[in-house]
This record gives sequence, C-alpha cells and structure tokens, in this order.
Amino acid sequence: MEFADKILKSSAVFTGYEAKPFAGGVAIKGNKILDVLKGDEIDRYRSQETKVYAYGDKLIMPGFVDAHDHLWWGAVADSDHMVDLTSSVSEEDAIEKIKQYARKHPHEKRIRGFGWYPANWNDAPLPTKISLDEAVPDRPAYMNCADAHTGWFNSLALAESGYSADMDLGAGYLGTFENGELNGLVYEPDALAIGWEKMYAFPPDQIKSIVSNFMKGLAKQGVTSLSEMSADDYKDLFHDRYQVFKEMDERGELTSRVHVYTKFMGYTDFQTAGAWKQEFCSDKFRISGLKGFLDGVTSTYTGLLLQPYADRPDTCGDGVPLASQEELNASVAAGNGAGLPVRIHALGDGAVRMALDAFEESIRVNGNHGLVNTIEHIETIDAADLSRFKELGVVASMQGEHLSLEHNEKITRLGKDRCRLEWPFRSLLDAGADLAFGTDFPVVYYNQLPGIWAAVTRKNYDGTLAGVENGETITLAEALTANTLGAAKVYNRDHELGTLEPGKLADVIVLDRNLFEVPEDEIREAKVILTMMDGTITHEA
Repeated sequence: MEFADKILKSSAVFTGYEAKPFAGGVAIKGNKILDVLKGDEIDRYRSQETKVYAYGDKLIMPGFVDAHDHLWWGAVADSDHMVDLTSSVSEEDAIEKIKQYARKHPHEKRIRGFGWYPANWNDAPLPTKISLDEAVPDRPAYMNCADAHTGWFNSLALAESGYSADMDLGAGYLGTFENGELNGLVYEPDALAIGWEKMYAFPPDQIKSIVSNFMKGLAKQGVTSLSEMSADDYKDLFHDRYQVFKEMDERGELTSRVHVYTKFMGYTDFQTAGAWKQEFCSDKFRISGLKGFLDGVTSTYTGLLLQPYADRPDTCGDGVPLASQEELNASVAAGNGAGLPVRIHALGDGAVRMALDAFEESIRVNGNHGLVNTIEHIETIDAADLSRFKELGVVASMQGEHLSLEHNEKITRLGKDRCRLEWPFRSLLDAGADLAFGTDFPVVYYNQLPGIWAAVTRKNYDGTLAGVENGETITLAEALTANTLGAAKVYNRDHELGTLEPGKLADVIVLDRNLFEVPEDEIREAKVILTMMDGTITHEA
C-alpha cells in the first residue's frame, strides 16, 4: 500500500473530466497524483507522515495551463524594466507616464513601455515619434502596443535599430509622414522584430532575475504551464537566451512548465528547429513546435477579413496576409513533415480560412501525421469553417479576456451582423472543436480568471454586454476545461496535465471560493491560495 506525501481535501474538487466538483480529496506522491476519490475515501492513503490540507468549501482543481503567452516579452513587462501603459487613456496620458518613468529610472539604457491600446484612446489618431522624442530625448524609447502588433518608437530607437524607409522587412511595414520620413510606428512582428532585438536585450544575470520574478508571479496566479509564442528566429541571441532558461531549469528555478514555439513562416527547412528541439527538451523547458503570424489585428486594420471592413470598405486588411497561400502551405507541410506541430496567428476570418486550408494541405502531403496543429485567436470566423477544426484535428486556441479588452470595437470594424461569430466559443465547441484558453500575456495580464469570466458572461470590464448578443457564452466547466485540459492538448501533454487523475503530474491549485456556487461576476474576483507544481508547493497564501 502506497501512502501519500500530501492530501488535499475539500467539498469542491473539480477534476476537469466531470462537469461539476464533488466532495473528496487528492492524494499526491512525489510529483504525481496518486489518487482522486470522493468523500473520505482518500484517507486510505494517509499515514503519520502524510501532510493533510483541509480546504473546507474552497475549489481544488488542476493548475492553470495558459495556452498562449510570450514568456520573455511578458517577463520583461512584469518587471521594473518597463513602464506600464495599460491604463493610459490618451497619447498625452501615456507620454506623462513615460516621462515619470524616465525620470525615476536614469540608469536604464533604454526606456521600454507596453500596453497602450487604440480602443482605450477612443480611436484617436495613432501616436508618432514627435511626442515620444520630446518625452525621451536622450535614450532610445520603445513602446509596444497591447496588441503586440504595433510599435511606437522614438527617433533614437529607430536609429539604434537601423530602420530606414527603404529597408526590406519581409512582412510588415513602417509608418511614414507625408514627406516619406519615418513617423515612429512599426507594424507587424517581422518588422517589429528588428527593434525588439534591442528592446528586449539584457545580459544573462538580468535575464535570470527577470524570469525568477516572473515565475513567482505565475505561481501566485496558479499558472503551472505556459508558452513562449514569440516565434523567435534561429539566431544566436535567441539560442543564448534559451540557454539561460535551460540553466535555470537545471537549477530548479522554473516553477512553471515552459513550451517554446520557434519561427516557421518563410522556412521550408527545419533542421535547426529540430536540433534545438533535441537540445531543449526537458520536462519544464522544451521547444514544442513552430509558430507564425498570418495577419495582425482588427484594431489597426491588419486583421485579414473575407469581406471589407465596415468602417473602411476600401480594405479587407492592410498589408495582409503576411504570406501567400502557396508560401503558407509549403511552410506548414514542411514543418509537419519534420515532426513539428504548427501554430498560426489567424485573427480575422480570412486568415482563419487560409490557415485551415494550409493544415488541410499538410494532411494531403504528409498523411495523417497525428500532430496537434493550432489556430490562434480566431476572433471572427465564417460559419462554413467551424466544422473544419474537428475534421482536420486543429485546436482552437483563444483568449476570453480579449473580448473585454476590445470593448465592442468589432461592432465598428465588422458591423453588427458579422459579429454573430465574434469570439465564437460556443459555436466551435458545438462543432466538435477542441478549445484551449490562455491570455496572450502581456496583451492582458496572466491572471486566467478574467478570461474565464468573460467567456462565461460575455461582458466588458464595466459589466456591459461585450459585442452583440450572439449566444456564444459557454459554461463555467467548459471554460475551466479549456484553460486546463484543452490548453494541455495544445502542448501535446493532455496525457500528463490538465485534469486531476491518478498518474498525472501533480500540478494542482486551490481557489479561495467554489466558482460553481458563487454569482458569475465573482469568478474574476477569485484568488489562488495554493499552487502546487510537480508536487511542490510554489505559492501559498
């Protein structure tokens, strides 16, 4: 008879494979779940050495698995090396915050910021380098939009990064004034990556400090698995950064499991990706596949639509798609052929269709490869494409809180009729798709509960209806499952993560209330009071 090292008991145990919680307990031995039983049956695993945690009516559940976020961008955004612009309501407000930060941080070589967002500025004209040059005249200043698809840089940042009006960017583009001079705006990841190499450059000791701090924050929010979705290219600077993460892993300093996705757009040879996958392959830090951007975001008209924008009928998307269908098909088929899952940023319905077509072509070329391919975001979709997710075995990776973040912007961009399938959680589930939830941090914070709340209630932050009344709400159990088992499936780890079952890894959290028994609006107010990763307690309130 095996005895448990730890037993967690409560009147509300949510396993993830049942629709409602039950009274019972979870027994843990080493880094794995020994058993999950109802009532007091779990006491059979109790010895004098077993530590028992009794949580009354608080909710015990699997650790949150964030299906989509950006480890390094997020870690820097969560540090003191970046000014937080998420609360800014105008360009002037953002500039004042930047000035205050720059004054308080005279030793920062660069001034970095994140979180300004057009929807929060009442769709005012986008900013330019003029105001940023005045605010920070002595250092390069890099300000990322919350959508992570738009950069606002000052003149020194443009010069340091080597931007010029006539440079070859691959995909994406640079904003200019009427006279052709760069205006400080940079659009889409390929173009932004040039500046990001400077913006996110830190020496190894600072990288370790920044990530260690981030790990503490993740544990506090119950996030036991996450990703690096920045689609890093195959350059020494990224390999060196991964080497730092690997060293931290080997010293036991990673308390959330990290899954990295490297670049695939523009490539058909993935020998380097395969070699890196073999080099970085531990339980807690691994390269898991490939990632690419096919379109941008509807807020700046770079999301690819099947029909023109309602408020700009001259375009279905500026500068998109970021690859032709032929180029996309070739890269996806080659990536899958090399045994690597592919994840595609496809926000608009036009991009979603292109991504599905590419995954269908990969099956034609490679046969039934069994890899878990994923489409990211899917903020709008054509009804004809809903059933294709199940048919092609493609996971729908989405972010509930983005619905609240946008604050009804899709109504303006698409028109009310086309918002019928805005963030189509219900329709995708009803069509048999696997749904995975995450935050896309640092686009929104890595607290998973506001996204779960948004998916269940379809509300904006102020409590008003998000978007249109379209019937796309899902149940609490479905939302929690998307944020645990569904996300684990994206990482091809649903056999060991995402539910409370015997033999699975002991990633377990406890919330301060039973979400199934409180009013829906309390979901986003809940707190994590215990986080356990790999059988070790990493946070206890």
